[in-house]
Amino acid sequence: MPTLVVVDYREEHGDVVRWLNELGLQVKVERLEVGDYVVSDRVVVERKTVMDLASSIVDRRLFEQASAMSKAFPIPVLVVEGDLNELYRRRMFTPSQIQGAMAYLLELGIRIAPSTGPYETALLIQSLAKREQSYHRREVKYSPPKMKRAKGGKSLKEAQINLVASIPGIGYELAERILRFFGSPRRFFKASPYELRKIPGMGESRVNRIIELLDTKFEGIEL
Repeated sequence: MPTLVVVDYREEHGDVVRWLNELGLQVKVERLEVGDYVVSDRVVVERKTVMDLASSIVDRRLFEQASAMSKAFPIPVLVVEGDLNELYRRRMFTPSQIQGAMAYLLELGIRIAPSTGPYETALLIQSLAKREQSYHRREVKYSPPKMKRAKGGKSLKEAQINLVASIPGIGYELAERILRFFGSPRRFFKASPYELRKIPGMGESRVNRIIELLDTKFEGIEL
């Protein structure tokens, strides 16, 4: 049986998946709430280019993703693809700032793996998947982390937080931040992509997911 890798749909047409296919791995595309690649019931991989890393540090998305990974999987891995010196040359970050972020990720239990590019990333994912599935006999299972909800859910405030937090990818803490920013759930649901991007920690991928969820016509309903 070929080695299986579950891939988030946003990575489906990327170079890493192309290399995984060429390396002979079985690729299954799903909508993952945590990570980009799942290779077993305990190992998840998040891939970021150095520019992705920079933007996710600025909007704090990196740390939310890392926290979710560490809660959902015993062995969370962050692959940093590219040369960190590029960030220093552009004066986007100092080495101490980047290493400070890395130190925090290590505290969360994140394993950090450098990569020169998509091919090397694919080789790492292949090695992880083969070791997990062939050597350790682990199955490829994915259970989304349980969403943290306001306790009780009886007050109006708690009901509002639970309503916003029910959207995939938005946890309790971000839901409360959204409500403080917009003032009400209705104002949030009517917000433009431009307004959503102003929320600290929202991130471009999360904004796109919300817009897709709210604007996509429900299948089977004739309007």
